[in-house]
Amino acid sequence: MAKKDQWQMLSLMIAIVSEAFKDDLDKGGHPYVLHCLAVMYGVDQNDPEQMQIAMGHDLPEDKPEWTKEKLRGLGFSERVIEGVHGMKHRPGESYDDYIKRISLDKRDLTPCKLSDLKHNSNITRLKGLRKKDFDRLEKYSRAFIYLSE
Repeated sequence: MAKKDQWQMLSLMIAIVSEAFKDDLDKGGHPYVLHCLAVMYGVDQNDPEQMQIAMGHDLPEDKPEWTKEKLRGLGFSERVIEGVHGMKHRPGESYDDYIKRISLDKRDLTPCKLSDLKHNSNITRLKGLRKKDFDRLEKYSRAFIYLSE
């Protein structure tokens, strides 16, 4: 698909994610779609497919109706489909194994997860901090360091 077409597909992914998460809020009470946009802006801005993956990174886990087949039917590239679904934490997969799997894809999954971790580690997004928030931040920090190596 031509690069121009991939920019059009990015617009479609933004519309899909905006609609899918329209009623959802993040832990700080903000529209969840803002998280997806932040992750998208944290990856290579010259790579519309990587941006599509980042924008749609939470679809398979949080909105399971967004199957590979559904994305394929809308014309998304196999790279985007596999990337979006590759970001999903698989059932029975430990967090460490998930991060190790993500680390094997340096082209798409690693940059997307690093951007996701950066945004999720921003404590200003939270309404007060509790022990579980600090524990999660520690887990995210270990993952970030591992993926950055």
